[in-house]
Amino acid sequence: MTYTPPSVTPPAPLPFDIPAIAAAALDILRLDPTDDDADRVQAAAAVACELVALELDYPVAPATVPAPVEDAAVTLTVELYRRKDAPFGLTDSWSVDGASIRISSDVMRGVSSELARYRARWAVG
Repeated sequence: MTYTPPSVTPPAPLPFDIPAIAAAALDILRLDPTDDDADRVQAAAAVACELVALELDYPVAPATVPAPVEDAAVTLTVELYRRKDAPFGLTDSWSVDGASIRISSDVMRGVSSELARYRARWAVG
């Protein structure tokens, strides 16, 4: 007797407006849309939307994306863009005691609690 695992459909892509998410991230970062890094922010927005869709794991995409989920995608876009300024996980931030500030190795850590109530499927793995 051999075990055959049940088939699970992959997560459905959500109908994100990636240019709008990139524009909101550019606004937060105070970058002009004609800035040299605008393309990098656009790419980060596409990756952020994909990561959020994987986190939510919808079997069928909803007609619209809830506002908190879009906000999480914008926050994640900004986080992904700013990671370029933290080589080896250390930010160049100033602190009173002179200690280095380390960023989380989990890029989803900042938004996972915000997305938890919108998650469609839960798994034990």
